[in-house]
Amino acid sequence: MKSLLLFVLCLLGTVCFSQTAKNTITLSGRATDFEGHPIDSCIIELKHSDFSPAYTTYTDKNGYYRLEHVEKGNYMALYAIRPKEYPREDAVPDEDKRLEFWAWNVIADRDLTINPRYHRLELYGTNVFRIEGGYPGLMIYVRPMSVSKILSYSKEIVLNKSKAEKMADISVKPEHFEVKVFADEEPLKVNSVQPLEEFEGEGNVTIMGYLIQVDVPKKQTDKPYFIFRIEATNTEHGEKGENWYFYEPKEYK
Repeated sequence: MKSLLLFVLCLLGTVCFSQTAKNTITLSGRATDFEGHPIDSCIIELKHSDFSPAYTTYTDKNGYYRLEHVEKGNYMALYAIRPKEYPREDAVPDEDKRLEFWAWNVIADRDLTINPRYHRLELYGTNVFRIEGGYPGLMIYVRPMSVSKILSYSKEIVLNKSKAEKMADISVKPEHFEVKVFADEEPLKVNSVQPLEEFEGEGNVTIMGYLIQVDVPKKQTDKPYFIFRIEATNTEHGEKGENWYFYEPKEYK
């Protein structure tokens, strides 16, 4: 009788483990700068649609991280930051300050490797979409934000979020903005780059974003989406930034 009970318990445990494995994925990678140096003690956080944390971990001394038992589904974003380097913390010299890395619309349908790579240019609010009925390409919206521009203001403004939003122009001007786009590491032709001002609320300074038109990826993959990687440079201050976007093409009847 005891043997039978033990067998049943083991069987139930195996079934539960198998079911959990089917419904979860592992997310891992390595955080580095653009020279390949590891970023240790970096927060890696997967976010819900309201920007609350879904899963959080830190990179080790070599920049590696691992999030296990992540529930399958779509997540608003994954972001990476070493907190002490954020300008508002004012915990390191200005030359060592950085902003954040973002991956947007993360589709967690299988084990994923996301390697955050960031420097002093943050690429924020990225979206990839298609304008139906027009040229058979894709549009990418991205808002670059410069650490050097932030630090050009007084500490009174830099350290006060409300004042910074009202007074600090951290945009990258068109003559200083260079961008490359990849879909599953296939380089895409950039057909146009158009600046536009993004409204940030009454009384706040407007921020300049960019609408980038690219060709549709040609390479077919085994997954129903493409992972876009946008790499940009602010030539005025020698700043680099990168982010990702998981783009799932729409299928119509």
